[in-house]
Amino acid sequence: MQRQPTSFLLGHVAPVMSLDCRDWMLASGSEDKTCRIWDLRTEKVHKALTGFDSAVTTTSFTSADVHTIYVGSGRKIYTYDLRMESLLLNVDQAAKVYDGAEDEINQIDINYKASYLAACDDAGDVRVLDLKTEKWMRPLERKHQNIAMTVQFVPKKELQALTGGMDKLVVAWDFYKGRATQLIETETPQPAAVQSKQLFNPPFVHSIAAHPSGTRAAVGLGDGTVQFLHTAADPPTAPSLDSASTLSSTTPTKKNKKKAPAGSDNWVVGGRLVDAHSSPIATIGYAGFNSNWLVTSANNGTVAVWDDQAARYESSLLQQEMDHRLMLQQQLQKKKPTAQAIAAVEALGPLPVGRPVEPILEFKTTHVFERVNCIATSQSIPGGEDGHQAAGDPAKNLLFVAGTHPRTGDKKLQGRIAVYPL
Repeated sequence: MQRQPTSFLLGHVAPVMSLDCRDWMLASGSEDKTCRIWDLRTEKVHKALTGFDSAVTTTSFTSADVHTIYVGSGRKIYTYDLRMESLLLNVDQAAKVYDGAEDEINQIDINYKASYLAACDDAGDVRVLDLKTEKWMRPLERKHQNIAMTVQFVPKKELQALTGGMDKLVVAWDFYKGRATQLIETETPQPAAVQSKQLFNPPFVHSIAAHPSGTRAAVGLGDGTVQFLHTAADPPTAPSLDSASTLSSTTPTKKNKKKAPAGSDNWVVGGRLVDAHSSPIATIGYAGFNSNWLVTSANNGTVAVWDDQAARYESSLLQQEMDHRLMLQQQLQKKKPTAQAIAAVEALGPLPVGRPVEPILEFKTTHVFERVNCIATSQSIPGGEDGHQAAGDPAKNLLFVAGTHPRTGDKKLQGRIAVYPL
């Protein structure tokens, strides 16, 4: 199905490569070497940042100061004070410029205390900037053997983060210890019946979303699947009756108040949401207005909203079934398999066809984009241009989608951000 956007944010003349939303502001970075800060109350440009030498690949707000934004372009990170009077700000007006990346920066992220910034680059490096001292921490051992595409701090953990890259690895980091604590492979053995269903795209790690609880994460992969991770404190459980299974629910998931057991900081590989998309996943994230909604987008223009609890649980059940089948098949491959193993394999029925769970909402944006590059969600922006919510006026739960536009004649329309209400 197609879902019509309510409006478009125009201003870039090249594809938008990154989106980040905080309070009433949306930041968009583009291949046209500019960054736009949008006022979501008016849907107009608040600031335009120009003069970068390379495409703006990543942006990030800081929770410590709504008026500060960090912008990644090329090998540098720039900070701006958005209270400056001018609408147009050049790189010379940046408050700070941090240089030090070995290659082009793909993503930056700031921890929940706004005390550290992490950056990953094309060389596979992960670097950490101490925002208090304004100095880079000591270099970390390179764990990604290919492009590091994404980095996400773990909420409620000041110096822990997850990174992913084109080497099909998710790396868990403890920056306090100055080292990686876990290497998680996304390309794992699968039963023969599943291998035939896999897409030809490898499971490169394109995007990681860390849940606000800090106890679970979702990884968007190049084969169109979502790999779930969790700590010992937050295993997949069956969804309750009041789970976010409809679009009318906007109540965030209740915080888990149980004390985490020892060793719960280690990540456990959960189930995998197969057939989430039929092409590589571009961006994945938990909705800012409902932490139980997982929003995914694919390069082919498909956007889906999932009940995170249901998706984790059903995917874990399917994973258990696949693990069981793989164990039996491996027993059968032995030189002298037992009669019991042969009988068990022969008794296997077909695996369920299709997704383990259906999304709450799914729609195509191909009438707007030929390729989706990134998405972001609002944080319940109040209605009205003055930012004040009138009685009975519901908050705006918005999804922002950006990408490359289809050709119109000899011209290629680009730089558009579609705004969808959810």
